[in-house]
Amino acid sequence: MKNIISFILLMSLCTTSLFAVSLPVRLKDISRIVEARDNQLVGYGLVVGLRNTGDSKATVFTDVALTNLMRKMGISPGGREFYSRNVAGVIVTATLPPFVKKGQKISVTVSSLGDSTSLLGGTLIVTPLKGVDLRTYALAQGTVIIGGLSASSLQSRYTKNQTTVGRIPDGAIVEEEIAVTFTDQHNITLVLNESNFVNVSKAVQAIQENGFPGAQAIDANTIKVPLEDLESSDLVAAIAELENITLTPDPSAKIVINPRTGTIIIGEMVRLFPVALTHGSVSIKISDDGGGGGLLGGGGSGEPAVSVDETGSRVIYLNPTSTLSSLVNSLNEIGASPKDLISIIQALVEAKALIGELKIM
Repeated sequence: MKNIISFILLMSLCTTSLFAVSLPVRLKDISRIVEARDNQLVGYGLVVGLRNTGDSKATVFTDVALTNLMRKMGISPGGREFYSRNVAGVIVTATLPPFVKKGQKISVTVSSLGDSTSLLGGTLIVTPLKGVDLRTYALAQGTVIIGGLSASSLQSRYTKNQTTVGRIPDGAIVEEEIAVTFTDQHNITLVLNESNFVNVSKAVQAIQENGFPGAQAIDANTIKVPLEDLESSDLVAAIAELENITLTPDPSAKIVINPRTGTIIIGEMVRLFPVALTHGSVSIKISDDGGGGGLLGGGGSGEPAVSVDETGSRVIYLNPTSTLSSLVNSLNEIGASPKDLISIIQALVEAKALIGELKIM
């Protein structure tokens, strides 16, 4: 618990120190060419070679799929369906990146579809991966790698992490490529990963300053660069030049919370208004009176700008700042748990005392 709180304190201290001087990023890291998009693939397959951890008889589709497979291999079931606890029905998913050619390999994720308890040690047999148009774009096969562990006895069962989802690195071979065509024959169109008027304005300015004067923003995340701005007819070289242009993006005003792990990430632009807060036995007061003055950081009245009080513990005074780090520091010093931090931040957002976008994972 102390390690988690120390990590949160470190993040809060770094918020004002690291982000105070925002670093430039490449345009390719926050945007993409509009035509260069990923495509999702999916397929149904069978994982074999399990150690009696496959689907039970209740999973009918696995028996049907196994029977059909054996028939295609010339083995007759003799009027009944094949069944084995060493086989599991799975859904195989993959992402087909742009510009991938036939024969190249992509990684796939294998997820149990029935009541299999573990895919450990299993092998996925040839599985066609199809797009939304139901055409086959890749074939997947290989040994499933999982990051979990599962064991059981007559009295108990032990499971660590997820044992019914695995991955096959480079487990699929691309059989059909998806052509990337530039629909707009007069412009190179860039799309930011997140819509932001400030970032798109900064990006256009950076592009114009780097030799593309005709670049203009169409909306909050779309930029068009006229082809007549290109110094040569080499479109690939021009796109590479565009993607390497750097800019300083707009600082984040987000607070990301993961209640399961107690993780809190605070953006640079998060702001906290003066507020008095009580949580359990913890009392906190933040005021505007944060000028110079006394040793406690107060103003002319001598009262502290930030005070924390917990019944049965010492009183702590901290100098205020305009960011959330002062609050996190206060709670950390009194030993508040990550659960306390999360509850307090959520309450501050509801009270409109904390300005920022709250995202709970």
